[in-house]
Amino acid sequence: MRTLLQCYLVISLTLFSALGYTKASENCLSINADFAKLQALSAQGKYRFVNQLSSKDIPTFSYELQQSYQSYLDFAMQKVIALNPRAKQPCPVNTETYQQLAKQHGWQTQANIAQLVAPFELKQANNDKAILLIHGLTDSPFIFHDIAQFFYQQGFNVRTLLLPGHGTAPSDLLNVHRQAWLQAASYAIERTLLDYQQVYLGGLSTGGTLIFDHLMHQQQVDSKIKGLFMWSPASKAKSDLAWLAKYVDYIPFIDWIDLEADADFAKYESFPYNAAAQVHELMSSVVANQDMAGRSMHDIPVFAVVSEHDQTIDTEHTLSFISRWQQGSSQQQNKHSTLIYYGDKENIPAQLPKLLKVINPKCQQEDWCADVFDVSHISTTNAPDNPHYGVTGAYRNCGHYLKDDARYQACKTQDKVIKGEVTQANITKAIPLKRLTYNPYYQEMLSEILVFLAATQ
Repeated sequence: MRTLLQCYLVISLTLFSALGYTKASENCLSINADFAKLQALSAQGKYRFVNQLSSKDIPTFSYELQQSYQSYLDFAMQKVIALNPRAKQPCPVNTETYQQLAKQHGWQTQANIAQLVAPFELKQANNDKAILLIHGLTDSPFIFHDIAQFFYQQGFNVRTLLLPGHGTAPSDLLNVHRQAWLQAASYAIERTLLDYQQVYLGGLSTGGTLIFDHLMHQQQVDSKIKGLFMWSPASKAKSDLAWLAKYVDYIPFIDWIDLEADADFAKYESFPYNAAAQVHELMSSVVANQDMAGRSMHDIPVFAVVSEHDQTIDTEHTLSFISRWQQGSSQQQNKHSTLIYYGDKENIPAQLPKLLKVINPKCQQEDWCADVFDVSHISTTNAPDNPHYGVTGAYRNCGHYLKDDARYQACKTQDKVIKGEVTQANITKAIPLKRLTYNPYYQEMLSEILVFLAATQ
């Protein structure tokens, strides 16, 4: 007969197992090796929804310019901890940026998820120059852990921003409005201009669009802004049906485009219609021809990184917008602007080389790119040695096989996979495709950034 203690242990273990608190899921990486757990999480949606709290218990921030950036960072961390169901889960992803932040804040050697997805600032002993980095839709500031270190080593103070609805759980995007993103981005840009003497602004995907939107609403911009960095900037969705998202979102009980396990601690995998609708409206307001009246282009050099094969954003549309931006620039600034184009050189629009310096990297057999088919939308800021998204990282992006259980499992578990963007040609190959999550030309990109910085500072 079982003792009372034995019965208690059996009940406790059963309950913890039912809730997903098994030993194998006790850190952010081990979950990626447990396909059965991934299936269960997809079905249950355990990590899809924020913690349920009363409104008075959810931290708020006014985004008023007199609020210090440190007060913003404190608020953002508190909100991540309050709402993210995995906030305190151990996460042995030991980037150089985390090591620096741990020393700065007195954190433990091993991170938890909140510490990796929250916005951060890497400070120099001066206020000479800074770069503000704004992530994309469904991302978190973790996407800048690699590039932040590079800029810090060049003497920059480095700031990142967490867009509203991010860093918590995908359900936080069900009701977010793009105006909240614009408000946060404007605060971060203007606050950084107050705090530093020279400023660069950098955005990934939607982050880049928010920067363009802010600048284009200004009749004049601060001369402190020395340059823009745009990685896969969002201009127009690759899908011609993206405009339908806002109408589908009006239909009751139809909230989600994709439902996944949300095993990636740093980026949402489940994706709501509202998020697609909001980013579509944002992109349209920035790049649509009919909305250009009253919008200002500015004489600021830009460093853009795009992929011909991007399956999230229409690269041709992006290049068209960059051309318009360059036409509003002086010849002096045009000399400094740079485009890194991953793809076939023959497909680069003819007018671009006249407007800016164009770099079209070629792959050598011994390079990281040798086993990569093409560069994806989500890969441009991550180094090949990133412990989560890099060559040996445990995480695999396989959401393109959601409707094919066998292919999805093979992508997640099979030793032999191919790497690239989710083009139709790639996803129909016999060997399953893992969507590329790191930039195989990362070091070459850093070299060109150094040239750009030397010319613009």
